[in-house]
Amino acid sequence: MHRTRRLAVAVAGAALAAPLLSTPPAHADGLHECFSAERTPTEDGYYKLTANGCAGGGYVDVVVKVMVGPAAGSHRCRSLFSWNGFLSANGCRPA
Repeated sequence: MHRTRRLAVAVAGAALAAPLLSTPPAHADGLHECFSAERTPTEDGYYKLTANGCAGGGYVDVVVKVMVGPAAGSHRCRSLFSWNGFLSANGCRPA
Protein backbone atom coordinates (compact mmCIF):
# COMPACT_ATOMS: atom_id res chain seq x y z
CA MET A 1 0.00 0.00 0.00
CA HIS A 2 2.87 2.38 0.65
CA ARG A 3 4.17 1.78 -2.84
CA THR A 4 0.79 2.66 -4.38
CA ARG A 5 0.52 5.78 -2.29
CA ARG A 6 4.04 6.94 -3.25
CA LEU A 7 3.26 6.32 -6.89
CA ALA A 8 0.07 8.36 -6.62
CA VAL A 9 1.94 11.24 -4.97
CA ALA A 10 4.66 11.12 -7.65
CA VAL A 11 2.10 11.16 -10.47
CA ALA A 12 0.20 14.03 -8.86
CA GLY A 13 3.44 15.99 -8.40
CA ALA A 14 4.43 15.45 -12.02
CA ALA A 15 1.00 16.56 -13.19
CA LEU A 16 1.27 19.76 -11.16
CA ALA A 17 4.85 20.49 -12.31
CA ALA A 18 4.26 19.86 -16.03
CA PRO A 19 2.69 23.29 -16.78
CA LEU A 20 5.66 25.01 -15.13
CA LEU A 21 8.06 23.38 -17.56
CA SER A 22 6.26 24.93 -20.51
CA THR A 23 6.13 28.44 -18.98
CA PRO A 24 7.76 31.03 -21.27
CA PRO A 25 10.81 32.94 -20.00
CA ALA A 26 10.32 36.07 -17.95
CA HIS A 27 9.38 39.21 -19.81
CA ALA A 28 8.97 42.86 -18.99
CA ASP A 29 5.70 43.83 -17.32
CA GLY A 30 5.41 47.09 -19.22
CA LEU A 31 6.70 49.35 -21.94
CA HIS A 32 7.27 53.09 -22.07
CA GLU A 33 8.38 55.03 -25.14
CA CYS A 34 10.12 58.35 -24.54
CA PHE A 35 11.34 61.12 -26.79
CA SER A 36 14.61 61.75 -24.93
CA ALA A 37 16.38 60.71 -21.75
CA GLU A 38 19.59 60.92 -19.77
CA ARG A 39 21.18 58.17 -17.73
CA THR A 40 23.13 58.48 -14.51
CA PRO A 41 25.36 55.62 -13.27
CA THR A 42 24.61 54.24 -9.81
CA GLU A 43 26.85 52.48 -7.28
CA ASP A 44 25.27 49.06 -7.90
CA GLY A 45 26.46 48.92 -11.52
CA TYR A 46 23.12 49.88 -13.04
CA TYR A 47 21.95 53.35 -14.01
CA LYS A 48 19.03 55.71 -13.45
CA LEU A 49 17.03 57.10 -16.39
CA THR A 50 15.26 60.45 -16.38
CA ALA A 51 13.15 60.97 -19.48
CA ASN A 52 10.52 63.22 -21.00
CA GLY A 53 7.92 62.96 -23.72
CA CYS A 54 6.94 59.50 -22.45
CA ALA A 55 3.88 57.34 -22.89
CA GLY A 56 3.26 53.78 -21.82
CA GLY A 57 2.42 51.56 -18.91
CA GLY A 58 3.98 49.49 -16.17
CA TYR A 59 5.96 50.21 -13.03
CA VAL A 60 8.10 47.13 -12.32
CA ASP A 61 10.43 45.28 -14.71
CA VAL A 62 9.73 47.72 -17.54
CA VAL A 63 11.34 48.31 -20.94
CA VAL A 64 11.93 51.98 -21.77
CA LYS A 65 12.56 52.87 -25.42
CA VAL A 66 14.25 56.23 -25.92
CA MET A 67 14.13 57.82 -29.39
CA VAL A 68 16.89 60.49 -29.26
CA GLY A 69 19.57 61.87 -26.96
CA PRO A 70 22.47 60.48 -24.98
CA ALA A 71 20.41 57.53 -23.74
CA ALA A 72 18.79 56.58 -27.09
CA GLY A 73 17.94 52.88 -27.31
CA SER A 74 16.15 50.26 -25.22
CA HIS A 75 16.60 49.89 -21.48
CA ARG A 76 15.18 47.35 -19.02
CA CYS A 77 14.51 48.92 -15.64
CA ARG A 78 13.60 47.37 -12.30
CA SER A 79 11.15 50.11 -11.36
CA LEU A 80 9.92 53.47 -12.57
CA PHE A 81 7.59 56.30 -11.78
CA SER A 82 5.85 58.16 -14.58
CA TRP A 83 3.86 61.36 -14.34
CA ASN A 84 2.60 63.76 -16.99
CA GLY A 85 4.97 62.55 -19.71
CA PHE A 86 8.05 62.48 -17.48
CA LEU A 87 9.58 59.39 -15.91
CA SER A 88 12.29 58.40 -13.51
CA ALA A 89 13.49 54.78 -13.67
CA ASN A 90 15.87 52.90 -11.37
CA GLY A 91 17.97 49.76 -11.77
CA CYS A 92 18.30 50.12 -15.54
CA ARG A 93 20.56 48.25 -17.96
CA PRO A 94 20.59 47.85 -21.75
CA ALA A 95 17.68 45.72 -22.97
